Amino acid sequence: MLHKELTARKGGAHKRLRSISRDLDRLDELLVDFGRHPRRATKSNQPRLDAAINKQVDRLLKLRENDLYWNGELDGNAGLGAEYIMMLHFLGIQHLPEFAEKARKLANYTRQWQTPEGHWAIYAGGPGNLSYSVICYFGLKLAGDSPDAPHMAKARAWILKNGGALQIGVEQRLLLALFGQYDWAGVAPIPPWLVLLPHLPMLPRAIESKLINIYDLSYWCRVSLVPMSVLYQLQPLRKLDPKLGVDELFLETPEKRRWDFSGAPREAGMFNWGSLLNIGAKAVKRLESLTRGVIAKIALNKAQKWILDHQDDSGDWGGIYPPIMYGIMALTQMGMNLSDPRIVKAFKALDRFMIYHPECDGLHMEACVSPVWDTAWALYALGEAGFDTSRPEFQNAIDWLYSRQILRDGDWAVKNPGAIPGGWCFQFYNDFYPDVDDSAVVLQTLLYGGFSARQPGRFEQARIGVEWLLSMQNDDGGWSAFECGVDKALVNHIPFNDLSNMLDPSTADLTGHMIEMLGHLGYDKSFAPVARGIAWLKANQETAKGRAGSWWGRWGVNYVYGTWSALTGLAQVGEDMGQMYVRRAVDWLYSVRNPDGGWGESCDTYRDPKLAGRGPSTPSQTSWALLGLIAAGEQDDPRVRDGIDYLLKTQLPGGGWDENYFTGTGFPNAFYLNYHFYREYFPLLALARYRNAICGLKAI
Repeated sequence: MLHKELTARKGGAHKRLRSISRDLDRLDELLVDFGRHPRRATKSNQPRLDAAINKQVDRLLKLRENDLYWNGELDGNAGLGAEYIMMLHFLGIQHLPEFAEKARKLANYTRQWQTPEGHWAIYAGGPGNLSYSVICYFGLKLAGDSPDAPHMAKARAWILKNGGALQIGVEQRLLLALFGQYDWAGVAPIPPWLVLLPHLPMLPRAIESKLINIYDLSYWCRVSLVPMSVLYQLQPLRKLDPKLGVDELFLETPEKRRWDFSGAPREAGMFNWGSLLNIGAKAVKRLESLTRGVIAKIALNKAQKWILDHQDDSGDWGGIYPPIMYGIMALTQMGMNLSDPRIVKAFKALDRFMIYHPECDGLHMEACVSPVWDTAWALYALGEAGFDTSRPEFQNAIDWLYSRQILRDGDWAVKNPGAIPGGWCFQFYNDFYPDVDDSAVVLQTLLYGGFSARQPGRFEQARIGVEWLLSMQNDDGGWSAFECGVDKALVNHIPFNDLSNMLDPSTADLTGHMIEMLGHLGYDKSFAPVARGIAWLKANQETAKGRAGSWWGRWGVNYVYGTWSALTGLAQVGEDMGQMYVRRAVDWLYSVRNPDGGWGESCDTYRDPKLAGRGPSTPSQTSWALLGLIAAGEQDDPRVRDGIDYLLKTQLPGGGWDENYFTGTGFPNAFYLNYHFYREYFPLLALARYRNAICGLKAI
C-alpha cells in the first residue's frame, strides 16, 4: 500500500526508471529472498582468527546505545567549539550560567588540540591550519585566556609567521567581521538574492549549464550559505572590549585589510569563467549600497522563509553544526527572540553534538553525529561474522533502521522531480537531505534482517529505497552523495568558494557502494544502471604514476578507500575480476602495502596526490585494502595473510583497535574526521570476510 500511495502522489512511474521497468519488476522476486539465508557462524582452521572475531563481536554488541543503535564519536577539529564560544558572544548570552559553563569546557577541549608548535591542525598530525588557528585563538581569548599566556603567545607567533589573520578563509573573515575585527569590505560577497535565482530545468542544457542558483551548490554549502547571506546583507556588529579583539594577529593596518579576490581557483588566460566571475564579484561589492532597498528586503524575507522551511522538527538544519549556528545568528538578526521555540530547538540540537571528555573537563563539539551509518556497518559486520541475526540484539537494531527511512521530499527533489522518497540520512535528524551512501549500505545490511510477520511493510520499504537510489543515478552513470546533477564546474569559480567544496559530483566510493548493494539484491552487470556504473568506474580509474589503477575516494581517506569501494562493488555484480583494469587496482594496493603488513594513507594525499596510499598503517585502512583484495580473489596471497596478521597483532586485549589518525573525509583539504567506530566494525568485517573466503563461503 505504501508504495502505491507514494507512486500515486508522485503521479506515476519516475521517468528515469521507465526504461528499466521490466528489471524493476524483478525486484519483487528478488526481495522475496530478502534475508532468507543469513550467514551462519563458521570456524576456520585458525584459532587465533576465530578468537579475534568472537572477541570483537562481543565488544561491538557492548558498544550499542539504548540497546538499539551504534553512534561513535566523530573527531573533527577544535574550531567548532571556538565558533560556539564566538556565537555566544555575538548573541550576548555568554554570561548566562548554562552557557558560561559550556564555554569554559569548550575552551578546555580547544586547548587540548593545540600542537607544541602553537597551531591547530584539521587532522591529527597534519600541518597547521591558519584559518582555524585564528578562530581557536579568538575563541580562547573570548573565553578569558590572556594573550600573554604561553600557549596564546605561541599561537600568535605561529599565526604571524604564517601570514597573519588577513590570509584566513572566506568563512572565517565573515566571522571576524561580525565582531569588527575585519572590515566587511574585505569579506567576499554572499548576497541573499541568491535565493531569488530560479532553477530553470526547462532551458536548453547549453544555456542552463551557464546559470547558477542555490540548488547548483552542494547541500552542505547551501544550508549554511543562506543564513550566512543574511548576515552578510545586514552586516551586524557586536562591539567587543578592545582587549578581547585580535588586532594583534594582523600584519597589516586596518585600512589595508581588504579582500583581493585571490582565494578561488582560476584558469589561465585573460577571459575565462574565473576572471569573469571576479569582475562580477567586484561589481556586486561596488553596487551593494544600491541593493539595500527593495531588492534586499525581498531577498531577506525569502531567505528567512527558506531557513525556517528547512529546519527539521528536531531543530537541526542539515544535520550538521555550521548551518545550525548560522541559522540561530541569522534569525535573531531578523528579529526572532532567543526564547522562540525554533531557536530553543536549535540550541538543543547543538547540545546533541557535544561530548564530554572528563580527562580535560572539556566539551567536544562534533560537526555531526553518525548513528545510521555506524549502525548499518556494525550490523553488516556482525552478519558477515555469522552472528545469529534472529537474536533481539540484531532485530531491534534492524527495526530501528527501518524506522529511520525518510518518506518525504527534500532538496534532492528539485533536480529529481517525480522520484518516490525513500532514503536514509547519516544522522538522527536530517529529513531534507537523505544520502545515497547511507541508503545503499542500509539496504544491503537489511538483507541480514529479513522480513517479520508482524511487520509486512518491510518489503515495500525496501523496494521504495531501491527505487529512490536508482532515480538518483547521475547522467554520467555514477552516483553522488546527496543530489544528482550538482556538478557544474562553473561553481568552482564563485569567489566565495575558496575551498572548492561546493559540488557533489559522482564519485568512485558512492558508485562502488551502489553497485555492491544492487549485487546483494541479485542484480548483475547486465542490469542497465549497473552497466552504466561500471562504465563510469572504468572511465574514472586513476592513470597517473604512483596511483595508476586506484580510485580517488571522496568520503574516506583516500585512494585506498575509493579502490576498496570500487572493487567490492565490481565483484558483487559478477564482474570478471581477472580483467586488466581490475588487476591494475590489485597491483596498486599491493604496491602501497607497508612493511608491517598493514595499509595506511594520510589526509595529505588530497593536497598532494603523489602521496597516494602512503602513511602509517591504520586498522580501518588496512581493512579496506583487505576487503578490496579479497573481493578480487586474493585471499590466498601471502600479502593478504600478512594484512590479516597485522589486524590480529594490533587488536587490543579487550577487543577493538587503537586509531588516532583521521581516515574519514568531510571536505577534502578543509575538514576531516576520525570515526571512532571505524576501528571497531571494519576490522571485524575484514577478518570475517577473510574467514568466509578461505572457508569457501560466498558473499550473501
